[in-house]
Amino acid sequence: MDRALARASDAQLREGNRLSLLKDGPETYDDWLAAISRAKRWVHLDNYIFKNDTTGEKFAEALAQKASEGVRVRVLHDWFGCMNVPRSFWKALRETGVEVRSVNPPTLGAPLGMIQRDHRKLIAVDGEYASTGGVCISDGWLVRSPETGLPYRDTAVRVRGPAVADIERAFATLWDQTGDPLPADERPHPEGIPPSGEEAARVVVQEPRKMRTLRILQLLTAGVERRFWITDAYFLSMPILTQALMATARDGVDVRVLVPATNDLPWIGAVSRVGYRQFLEAGVRIFEYGGPMIHAKTAVADGWWSKVGSTNLNFSSLAANWEIDLVAEDRGFASRMEDLFEEDLADAREVRLVRTAAAAKVRTDRPIDTSNRRARRGAVGSGSGSASTLARVGSVTLQKSGAPLDTREHALAGAISGSLLALSLLGVRFPRLLAWPLAALGLLLGGLGVARTIRSTLTGASPDDPEG
Repeated sequence: MDRALARASDAQLREGNRLSLLKDGPETYDDWLAAISRAKRWVHLDNYIFKNDTTGEKFAEALAQKASEGVRVRVLHDWFGCMNVPRSFWKALRETGVEVRSVNPPTLGAPLGMIQRDHRKLIAVDGEYASTGGVCISDGWLVRSPETGLPYRDTAVRVRGPAVADIERAFATLWDQTGDPLPADERPHPEGIPPSGEEAARVVVQEPRKMRTLRILQLLTAGVERRFWITDAYFLSMPILTQALMATARDGVDVRVLVPATNDLPWIGAVSRVGYRQFLEAGVRIFEYGGPMIHAKTAVADGWWSKVGSTNLNFSSLAANWEIDLVAEDRGFASRMEDLFEEDLADAREVRLVRTAAAAKVRTDRPIDTSNRRARRGAVGSGSGSASTLARVGSVTLQKSGAPLDTREHALAGAISGSLLALSLLGVRFPRLLAWPLAALGLLLGGLGVARTIRSTLTGASPDDPEG
């Protein structure tokens, strides 16, 4: 199994680590800021969302302070995830001595390449400390429902020991793609980091098109024997993983999936619910967290294998993005993961398949009040700009979590069908209205593709090479 996991994940198992779970934004931020304050040589920070709000300013001040002390501070952020952050914020940070780089901004040379996002959340300090998980840098991770007291849930992990070097390597590889490479003395080797505990872990470094996390999940579903518990924020599973989870449940394994009852991207929550029926029919149990949002990307299997990281179980995370996951192979850590999962289940409702004489209906075992959207204001965990605007357009019908889930399915199907009908009628009545934009888009993409191919031919680089 060790050899199979190593081949599937392209990640070596590191012994001698000390792993600590970090629950939610406040605890994670305290840990990260404390690590930054202790830095003597360098701070490497990579985060999909780095807002210019109170939390972002607190991190900016901490990073600037370290830079003023002569510590080398380097920050990566995703262009799309931070699209709403003003340039003045990054300029002010650079003026303090912090080196800041944006990952994958749009370019004319590769217009379709912008679907690849740096969705990682990691920090590494001095080759001694590292952390990763689902937590972004934003006030959104501090919200708590005034009605229920439940928090915006997320999970991260603190790492000490040889696995720190693999998290540092993930940062260095992406840093090198954005400009001058990282100096050699900021690239620690696992052999040079002394053991700090007794837990074994792999760091799965996901890169576009490599699908390492998907491969390891495929392998795991084939071998799990008793239970496989998953928490996912944007559960739009790829068909190959969907079939694997369903086959695992049909074989008698206790497969549970915990997702948000209210999603910070409502349209994703709505589409995810449309797929519930096939999972329920196969025996997969689905639960919906009742707080403002659950953004964690975790899994635990058979009481010995567990994952904490940034990868959602959807196509963009599994196939297109830069992601990172820490995979622990330790019964003590897995036990803590299972305890955390069961704590979240206590604040969740189960979705059931209720069979009647007429038909099988998808129903929740209790309603959850989602009328207070104020608690989720600003807490967008998977995008900004146009994506968050789209999220806010969600229909009121799809936000009523007390309604039967088949009502949601009908509402979503009706909305999609109505939109398609309206677009078709518009095209019949005003054909040029659709023809000209489509033609312009085709000319743009086709022209750029031809230009890129010619340039690649002249330079000898492959058109699919991101550096070409």
